[in-house]
Amino acid sequence: MVTNYILRKTLKANVTYEMEKDRYYVIKRVGTDSTGKVTAKVDGIPVLDFFNLIAPPVKTSDNLLGPLDLNEYFIVVPPERKLLFEATGSANVFIEGDLVVLSPGETIPTEHLTRYNAYPTRKISYVDLSVTVGASWPKDQEVKVADITPPTIEDHIFDMFAGAAVNNLAVSRALGQVSLKLYYDGKPLDLLINVAGPHGIDSYKMPLPPATTTDEEPFTFRDKPITVVGGHTLTITAINVSGGDLSAVAGTNISVRFVALFKRIIKG
Repeated sequence: MVTNYILRKTLKANVTYEMEKDRYYVIKRVGTDSTGKVTAKVDGIPVLDFFNLIAPPVKTSDNLLGPLDLNEYFIVVPPERKLLFEATGSANVFIEGDLVVLSPGETIPTEHLTRYNAYPTRKISYVDLSVTVGASWPKDQEVKVADITPPTIEDHIFDMFAGAAVNNLAVSRALGQVSLKLYYDGKPLDLLINVAGPHGIDSYKMPLPPATTTDEEPFTFRDKPITVVGGHTLTITAINVSGGDLSAVAGTNISVRFVALFKRIIKG
């Protein structure tokens, strides 16, 4: 029977690692200190995109997320296969999971082989979107952050972490200032009018990242996932719901940033 050992290693980006003949990795959590995109590849196939804001190697007071939990999208690196974390510069990548050792004549369990075979059609990625609002933001004004339209052969499932930042406000960030509103093919996933409350999701409750100085609780779409079918569009907007005009710090512009992890499904 297979034997599992503890896997907790820090690897270098842009270095190719090759597994031994009788042992392999099952990577369940990852983190990096890279501020730019890191792409995990197994035998040259991309299986995961991430960076330190959404997957730091350690949990700190400035970023309480800690390493990214891959759940059912765990990474299997079979015996004699190659693992590479591709990045634009030098970086460290922390991996956590199981180091699996096979007995003579033993093969990889079906669960792990199934996940390995799914690499070409199942991966985790992210969107990092932003918009510049201007030196002032009038009351109730709604601005588009971005449209997300997957290719027709893909579906994008948002059921993981998402966060928003509003930068360069002249006043301190607080509850009830800026909301994010989502639309699917133009249909609002929210109130139609603001009689029952302000539009959208309070961006203060979507900390990017969660920290002791803002909100320690991360936001996630896990309980209310959004599937964006290929060829359809998810629109993200930002609204000034503060009840008055918002101003930027002198000499700067207010900007809004939205970052979200998603599962990329390529349909055969």
